Amino acid sequence: MTADTIVMQNSPMIYRAAQRALLVLAIANPLMAGSAYAGLGGDAASALADGTELHGAVHSVSLPLYDVEEITADTGMRVREYVNRNGVVFAVSWSGPVLPDLQRLLGTHYVEYTTALAALNHPGLRRSVRVTLPGLIVESGGHLRAYAGRARLPALIPAGVSAADLL
Repeated sequence: MTADTIVMQNSPMIYRAAQRALLVLAIANPLMAGSAYAGLGGDAASALADGTELHGAVHSVSLPLYDVEEITADTGMRVREYVNRNGVVFAVSWSGPVLPDLQRLLGTHYVEYTTALAALNHPGLRRSVRVTLPGLIVESGGHLRAYAGRARLPALIPAGVSAADLL
């Protein structure tokens, strides 16, 4: 028996081991992305803690009508929290290789969101979804390793700010 024969005999076993390793990585990857975000309607005090939880950097930008707390994680996840002058998070946006923890991101509005999703006519596999409720708008989409979305509370958006400003 030659070395080539041994490698060929073990190739199915190596293939199965590689499949298992990829499966473990696929399951663990969303868990490594972190799950602490300031929820919609909450205050911005947790932005620094969010950056620590995500093992990322927090960068603040003050604009005339609102502030943006941007968290860039080592995993490639980017979360932006839009804070009005009253200190309330009125919108969030995200992009990265995995979906964020929407329950934490949407805060108390998560139940409204999941209820609206369940009521969709064709829930199947979609690349994007838009949920429009009187007090909440959520747009989310993407594919493996490239997800993006945004959520906003229309009643809390400062006058003069458009949805296009909230990317």
